[in-house]
Amino acid sequence: MKDIINSFINDNELALAGVSAKREKWGNALFRALTKKGYTVYPINPKLDEVEGVKCYRSVSELPDSIENLILATPPEATEQIVKDCKDTAIKRIWMHRGGGGTGAQTDNAIEFVKDNNMQVVYGLCPMMFYPPVGIHKLHYWMKKLSKKMPSTYSE
Repeated sequence: MKDIINSFINDNELALAGVSAKREKWGNALFRALTKKGYTVYPINPKLDEVEGVKCYRSVSELPDSIENLILATPPEATEQIVKDCKDTAIKRIWMHRGGGGTGAQTDNAIEFVKDNNMQVVYGLCPMMFYPPVGIHKLHYWMKKLSKKMPSTYSE
């Protein structure tokens, strides 16, 4: 999983599904943080025309063909449909966000679908622990590592 994470970090373009117009929501905060770090982020939300002044895409099928990375900050039930929509796109890697609590975006069905369709997947981890981590996210990384709660597929 570490190689997949490095591919995400080393690519300056990515899409983010689950972005919100509400600044207090995680999808919006993640969008702003990644943009601030210099990444070109293509927000996806079927209900928005723009977010933070940037054009918002309605689905992954509308993304430019250059986009190979997708972060999902969506409810699990939305994740399953979005990964199916990725099958006929340029998306090669999917990161199913999971923060400090709850299930995050991931489902077992979505993970299996991604793998079965020759895409790479990261799950069980918050992207901000790696893009490069600062503040609470750096602490979150070390707490997961020390408590042995890193996914078994992650290795250094």
